[in-house]
Amino acid sequence: MAKIVMVHGAFNELWGPYEIKARWLPALRDGLWHHNVTVDADDVAVCFYGDLFRVDPQTLDHAAWERSRAGTAELLKDRAVESGGLEALERAVNQAAWERTVDLVTILSSDPSVAQEARRRLLALIDKDTRAVVAHSLGTILSYKVLFEHPELEIDTLVTLGSPLGTSQATKMLPPRGDDGLWPWPGATRRWVNIAAIGDRVTGRGSLSSHFGPRVSNHQINNGHRQHDPEPYLNAAITGATVAAALSSDHC
Repeated sequence: MAKIVMVHGAFNELWGPYEIKARWLPALRDGLWHHNVTVDADDVAVCFYGDLFRVDPQTLDHAAWERSRAGTAELLKDRAVESGGLEALERAVNQAAWERTVDLVTILSSDPSVAQEARRRLLALIDKDTRAVVAHSLGTILSYKVLFEHPELEIDTLVTLGSPLGTSQATKMLPPRGDDGLWPWPGATRRWVNIAAIGDRVTGRGSLSSHFGPRVSNHQINNGHRQHDPEPYLNAAITGATVAAALSSDHC
């Protein structure tokens, strides 16, 4: 099975596992390139669950949908006019990423069938050969939950990119805090590396140590105007170093 399992976040309803892998694998390889490490395509798998959130026109409230779309368009236009050009649009996109992530967190926490199927798909990809789970955005919540609930999954490294796990909106998805005030460690995972980009609102304050303890290794990077996009997270040198270390580890 795959040595690296990648888990996507929000905004992937209209994609599929092969399309996401075609976008993400080159970015992951670019991150590894910094450290003279390569990975075969067969060693990488994508956990895809975006179809679970795809709008069904048979059950959709069309009036509410159109109002939502119109409101988003007006928000983008107003911010561009008020603040000027591309910079304003970038902030609006970052805001939209945050709001969409919150929406999907709500769906996952309120619809047991969606959460169960997403967990099932991830569980099917992780086995004794898996060294790293690399998750982005909403996918970090899914990955954390699966690893916490299945301590028999002894992976070397969990890599969280643009994670909302440190925000109040994510708490409804987490198990109870321990006596030390911290949320529990994700199962038998040996190492947890959390990477947050400057300006990525989805990450809250960007550090998870105050929520999950000092064992979490936090890193900040600069993704430019693509604060929350997965590709600049994946091709960052620190991401490559983390995945390379997991591949070379003899822990598993």
